[in-house]
Amino acid sequence: MYRSRLTRLEERRNLRKATWLAGGTVVLVVTVVILGIPILVKMAGFLGDLKSSSRPVDKNDLIPPVPPAISLPYDATNSARIEIAGSAEPGSTVYLTQNSESQGNAVVGEDGIFRFRDVALKDGNNKFEAVAVDQSGNKSQPSSGVMLLFSNKPPELKIESPTDRQQVSGEMKVEIKGSTGSDVRLTVNERTVIVNSSGKFATTLSLNSGENALVFVAVDRAGNQTRKELTVTAIP
Repeated sequence: MYRSRLTRLEERRNLRKATWLAGGTVVLVVTVVILGIPILVKMAGFLGDLKSSSRPVDKNDLIPPVPPAISLPYDATNSARIEIAGSAEPGSTVYLTQNSESQGNAVVGEDGIFRFRDVALKDGNNKFEAVAVDQSGNKSQPSSGVMLLFSNKPPELKIESPTDRQQVSGEMKVEIKGSTGSDVRLTVNERTVIVNSSGKFATTLSLNSGENALVFVAVDRAGNQTRKELTVTAIP
């Protein structure tokens, strides 16, 4: 009888152990399912960086890389901060200057592309140049300079003729005359008006009987815009 009681106690103790073991196993499986994938992704990225950084350097390499090529899709902007991108030897380090002042460096990716994000522009012309230094310490010749104009000021627009609320009788035409920037694209009622090298413009515009709204829009090459509107009344 005493032996039977010991047997029952031992069975209960083993049952509790089995229950705790099963619960712990479930918790472990759930933890691996939830956290395992992110951990594996991070580890894969770490191993990739480790492989890249441990790439052997050829100490006998004395050939400098070709100069970097800076690529900009425009030559003027009204955005105060931009991204500078370009191409160079993969794995090399590109050092960028702006108006001869250092803007730091960036490592060229395996695709041969480098990027300098959020570069602050100075008012007026900005000249960008770059050199590349490969993993053996060889330095390239400077890149070709790239000029970028920064301006966020709207262009001047002076209208000498016509004047607002002017009345025209007889011929149903009005003389358009004035001045603006020499690099400005000017339209009047969406019709292009030629601006000469001094910023002067002159043309004539046909009118309809009664009130005519004239909308002048001047846009400079940085994208800044000046808009003026006036009314001319044509009397047959």
